[in-house]
Amino acid sequence: MALRVGHRGAAGHVTGNTLASIAKALALGVDFVEIDVRATRDGHPVVFHDRRVDGTTDGSGAVIELTLEEMSRLRTADGQPIPTLDEALAAINNRVGVMLDIKSPGIVERVWTSVTGNKFVRPVIYASFLHAELLAVKRLVSGAHTMALLDSVPVHLTAFARDAEVTHVGLGIDCLTGEFVGALHREGLRVFVYTVNEPSDIAWVRSLGVDGIISDFPERI
Repeated sequence: MALRVGHRGAAGHVTGNTLASIAKALALGVDFVEIDVRATRDGHPVVFHDRRVDGTTDGSGAVIELTLEEMSRLRTADGQPIPTLDEALAAINNRVGVMLDIKSPGIVERVWTSVTGNKFVRPVIYASFLHAELLAVKRLVSGAHTMALLDSVPVHLTAFARDAEVTHVGLGIDCLTGEFVGALHREGLRVFVYTVNEPSDIAWVRSLGVDGIISDFPERI
């Protein structure tokens, strides 16, 4: 049975990466909440996907150019604030696991400090397209669950995972094949797929034997 992962909370229902979206995912009974993490100019991890705040908030500029105080004044189109990672972990409150998509280089230690400082004991998966950051997680804690994210098919189906020393792989649905899943499983890796919203796609992905499905509508899984 594939694990149900709420993408940015439950982004199909509520603006993603907000406390309201996290609350909706919990109400829908997810196994994991997936959120994106970036660092502010003064080094605080906040829950935000895009590099810039333009277009998704009432502010402008890159997240890395804004202080935590400046980020705290921003609001999404439906009036919600941008949560810190601490606030998001407190909202999940150890009810389900969390998948942290690390978007900024060099913030692993701050993210780890937030997880441990919140006494988060549910499973944590550290995910990133920045595979060097996953090695940094392993240097901090050798037993960490780490997930290499990919949105295309590599030349060698498993070498990237060995290089990054990961336990999990997150594949974009457009690069998913049964051969790819099988190769990763033979290496002992757990395979998750993103972002799978249509019922027919969910059924197809499930038929390939993946371990987790990331969806804006997790109740469909």
